[in-house]
Parts: sequence; C-alpha cells; structure tokens
Amino acid sequence: MMSRPQFDGRPNGFIHKLRTGGERRGVLFTDGDIWRDQRRFVLRTLKEFGFGNVTMEDIILNNAVSLTNTIESLTKLGPITNLYNITSIAVLNSLWTLVAGTRFDLDNPKLTEILLVVNEIVRNTNATGGILTHLPFLRHIIPGLTGFTALNQRWTRLWQFIRTEITKHKQTRTHGEYRDFIDVYLAEMDTKQSSSTISSFDEEQLISVVKDLFTAGVETTKNTIGFIITYLVVKQDVQKKVHEEIDRVLGKEILPRIVYKNRLPYLNATIAEVTRLANVGPTSIPHRAMSDTTLLGYEIKKNYTLLANLRSVHMDEQHWGDPKEFRPERFINDRGEYVEDPWLIPFGLGHRRCLGETLAKNNIFLFAACLLQKFQFVLPSEHPDPILEGIDGFTIAPPPLTVVAIKKT
Repeated sequence: MMSRPQFDGRPNGFIHKLRTGGERRGVLFTDGDIWRDQRRFVLRTLKEFGFGNVTMEDIILNNAVSLTNTIESLTKLGPITNLYNITSIAVLNSLWTLVAGTRFDLDNPKLTEILLVVNEIVRNTNATGGILTHLPFLRHIIPGLTGFTALNQRWTRLWQFIRTEITKHKQTRTHGEYRDFIDVYLAEMDTKQSSSTISSFDEEQLISVVKDLFTAGVETTKNTIGFIITYLVVKQDVQKKVHEEIDRVLGKEILPRIVYKNRLPYLNATIAEVTRLANVGPTSIPHRAMSDTTLLGYEIKKNYTLLANLRSVHMDEQHWGDPKEFRPERFINDRGEYVEDPWLIPFGLGHRRCLGETLAKNNIFLFAACLLQKFQFVLPSEHPDPILEGIDGFTIAPPPLTVVAIKKT
C-alpha cells in the first residue's frame, strides 16, 4: 500500500484543515503538487543545512552535551523526576536552531508552555482523527465534550507562537544572508512572488511546515530517547554492554560523532530493538486512496482512508521468532556487525516515508551515545518497574519514570 502512488493521498477532513488554519497546508497532511513542492524544498534545505560554519551534527551535539551537563547538576539533588521534560527541551533546541536559528534556555517559560501544548495535542488525538473527523458538526453542539474547544485553542497558540517568530525574522533578515530554515523559506517566497507563476509558498504555508516539523520531529524523537532510557533501566545487562562498547571505542573524552556510528554496533542494535518494541508510531499517518482501486483483493473506493499497521510488522512472530523479547543481538551478525533488518520500518515506506528520517536518526544516535557515555541510569530503590507498553495518543509516549543518573568514573 505504502509504495503505490494511488495511496499517496492524505485525508481532507475537518480536523486536518483545522490544524493548519482552516485549509490543508504544510507537508504532513497535503498531497498532489503542494505536497511535492513543499517536501522537495524541505528535504533540500535540511540536506544542505550548514548555515555559517555550523553543521546539523554540531547543533545536535551542542544540545546533547548541554543535556548531560544539566543531568549532572540535577544528580546532586537526588533522583530525577523530569528527565523526559529536559530531554524534550534539548531535542526541541536542536530542531529550533535549524528552523529559527535560536536556542531556548532550559527554564524558558515560553518554551515550557509550547512543549506542554504540543504534548497535550499529541496525547489527546489519534491517527484516525477522532470523532470530529467523522462527525464534525458535533463541534457546534458539544464543543467541550468532543475536545474541539481545547484542541482549537492549542492549535491557535502554536500557530501564534510560530507566526511571531516569522514576523521577527522578516524584521531582522538581511537580503542574501540565511541564518536558518525560516530565512531560506522567506527568500523562496520572494523569488516565487517576483515571478508571475502561481506558487504554494506563502506565510501560511511556512507556519504550517514549521508546525509539521515541530510536532512530528520533536515528539517522535524525544519519545524514542525516553524509551531507550526506560528499557535500559530495566535491562541493566544490556546497558552494561552498551557502556563497555562506548568505553572501548570512544573512552571518556572523545565526543560521539556520526563518523563513529559503524564502530558502535551494539548501541545501534539497542536503538533498533527499542524502536521495534516501543512502536512510538504504531501506525502510519492516514493515507487516502486517490482513485478507485484494489488492494490484496479488496475493493478500495476513491477517498477511502487507509492506515498501515507498522506495529504488526515489528511484532510478527514468523519473522522475528520471539518478538516480545528485548534482544538487541537480533540485529548483530556473526562478525559482530550491526545489520539493518528491512522489517524495521518506524519511518514508514514509499513516497510518504518520514522526511525527517536522517535528522531523527542522527538525533537519537548522538543523544543516546552522549547520555550513555557519561551516565549509568538505574531505578531508585522501591520504584516499581515501568510499564514498557507506554502511554497512548497520536504517538506512544514512554511511561512516567524517576531515575538515578550515576556519573561514570
């Protein structure tokens, strides 16, 4: 289904328009020419990212090191109860530096508010769009009970936050100089508007694209990093092997970099196994049939919505043998090398696979390597074992967790 162009559409329901100001905009929930133009632009800009002399890898590492320093200072106060929150801020800072050229302080109240808004949106929606997708008129009758009032307020706050940032960029940008993604997009808007062709590049699209990067990028990455810590506090034997590998390859002082990735097969295998079992995105984003067609003998009408059940692939007994077991070794071959398994598809497949895949993988690898180079994570005594199934929502979030971070000597 995911590799067939007939299913490359996105639903065109009320809720999908509400999230981007009343029209379908951005890259997540658009299709056709608008989606192709926006996606191509986003991919090209992220790929070429290196404004000034700062690369994407430097930005991520800067935030990963800052996170380890924050954790180190928190350990002096005892067990850490808000590890996911501070990890979220560090992940968001990586993305926000790319998008808007600035970093937030960890205690910035504006940032805390926006992270809370994004978290509430994700926890209170699901991949089908919920009741308002199917019965949108109910928002007029019971706006509170259907969740419409709260959802509309949250989307509006996020929209205003991004619009304010774009307004600041417009006032401070210098022609021909690009500080970040927003600057490059504004320059593209200028170019398109100076030619007489009809263009999908305007300010509303820019807000929507930034919003898509923001909600999709931060949420899945921080949840995956959160699950890595959660699994490793439970599976201390696996954490010990990861520590031994990092100590052997990098030691205490060499900063983890992408160039060392192939020399850390067990860390890669552990990340892959957490990704497979946690299923942060258990289904694909909804696909829409662009025309009448058939799939596996079933008749699919135009505009039908289809969801790919990625979790069923990751938990397939015939392929994995023991899918419920946490066993990173399944991704290691006889020569001790990490081997990718084509059945691991957390970023989807086909034309609509996640466009931030490289950025997400780099974030997860560098954050995990930096944290595990510096700390051993354990549960406080008397802490119940965390529920590894996670918390439901549009994505699956790790369970609440209090951890003790022990600095490695």
